[in-house]
Amino acid sequence: MNIHDIEAPILVAPSPTPFTKEGEVDYRGIENNAERWLSTDLSGFVLGTENGEEQLLSFEEKKDICNSVVSVAKGKKIIIAGIDNPSVKGTLEDAESYIKLGVDILRIRIPRRRDTIDKYFDEVLERISAPVLIIHQMAPGGFSNSMTTEGANPDQIGRFCSHDTVFGYIASHLVRFEMMTRKFVPKSKQFWVPNAMLMAAQILEGANGACFMLGNIAPKLCIKIMKLGLEGNYSESKKLNDSLVDADWNILSRGAAGLKYAMDLLDYTGGDPRSPLNVLDEKAKNEIKMALSESGISKVE
Repeated sequence: MNIHDIEAPILVAPSPTPFTKEGEVDYRGIENNAERWLSTDLSGFVLGTENGEEQLLSFEEKKDICNSVVSVAKGKKIIIAGIDNPSVKGTLEDAESYIKLGVDILRIRIPRRRDTIDKYFDEVLERISAPVLIIHQMAPGGFSNSMTTEGANPDQIGRFCSHDTVFGYIASHLVRFEMMTRKFVPKSKQFWVPNAMLMAAQILEGANGACFMLGNIAPKLCIKIMKLGLEGNYSESKKLNDSLVDADWNILSRGAAGLKYAMDLLDYTGGDPRSPLNVLDEKAKNEIKMALSESGISKVE
């Protein structure tokens, strides 16, 4: 797929990973979900993410999941593979594996050690052979040697994003920080909203696309909200965005288990998270069910 020909605004979503009752990856469920998403407005899939329980998957499983989704998508949607590896060598090896499988973009997380960031990206971006999305959402646990939640300074991020290999940047939830970062990231690059609650706000700041969990279940509405904002209709954009706040909060606050239950309710394959992650109790399930109903989300479209 020519990623530069995709209709704007681009909305991709971190795909969940269904498992069998025995705890094995449910590849049939993954393929069925992907097949159904092909008929929606979702622009593409992000594989190997926290919402996809990346910490609980082996690298072989991650590759097999990518292979399954690539085989179903057949170039109709963007396929993005997530890499969270602080080693330059490891990152390049992971990237080469995913490139061979046919993914379109590599989503690379900013390393958690601040003193390695410049050297890491200087080496990786010169040697990698596929478009890169830099993600600033940090994995659980924060950073070593730092009490802050920023992975790099705004000017550093801008310098990395100026590299020809970089397709764009997935912002963090830190709105004030990202307003400054937007000044340094070239306007020709993608600058994506990380959370459905922030669509209207960050479009106003200069975002032009999105990558978040709610894209799995309400892609059409999310794209409408972004289009309205990009067209300058901020009042209507915010009004629609506000209608999704309860759904986003009640699902995302429960992590992968929340997303999977919402998908079950919408007749996709979700299921329970992989052990040792906890399953939802009845109270959480009822709150998600009510939030979806109040948001008017009754099917994925």
